[in-house]
Amino acid sequence: MINQELKTLNEDYPAGPLTSDARPLRLPVMKRIFLTLARFTLAAWIGAAALFVVTSIAEQRSPAFGSDVKNVLAALRFPSYYAFGFVLVGLGLVSGMIGIDRSHDGRRWWALVGSLVLVLLLMSIDYFTIYSPLYAIVTDPSGVRDARFLQLHRWSEQINTVDFTLCVIAAITVCWPEKRLPNP
Repeated sequence: MINQELKTLNEDYPAGPLTSDARPLRLPVMKRIFLTLARFTLAAWIGAAALFVVTSIAEQRSPAFGSDVKNVLAALRFPSYYAFGFVLVGLGLVSGMIGIDRSHDGRRWWALVGSLVLVLLLMSIDYFTIYSPLYAIVTDPSGVRDARFLQLHRWSEQINTVDFTLCVIAAITVCWPEKRLPNP
């Protein structure tokens, strides 16, 4: 009896992304797992980046910490921020590339891949050209924050805003429902 029901179910829902009556078909198990992983990692990174910004601003504005402590906190926190970001966004990219059926949903696939490749590229540029000099400034024993520090910090804020926005676009793209065909 169960085998007959499964056979009927398989006949009613043949392999492929959609049925003719616009009911979504189940993606292959591995594609669903990768799509879930992409959704999770991108949402996790967006939440982590937002939390990082909120706590960083609170620490920098707090009168409870002196400038030496603020410099140490920034020096401790930022390497983890970039490492965590590269891992989560990288996993989101690879998982999304596997989880979204490019032949069926090419625009969605390209939007995800394009935005996340750009995110990783901007994160790399930020890390090597902006963060590294900032790190040298905050770990310098003199503790002087000159005009160069302020300019680098502004650039970092701007590039991270663009990065965050692109990651939100990628997350929306990967979470968007599958295409559905019209009912006959």
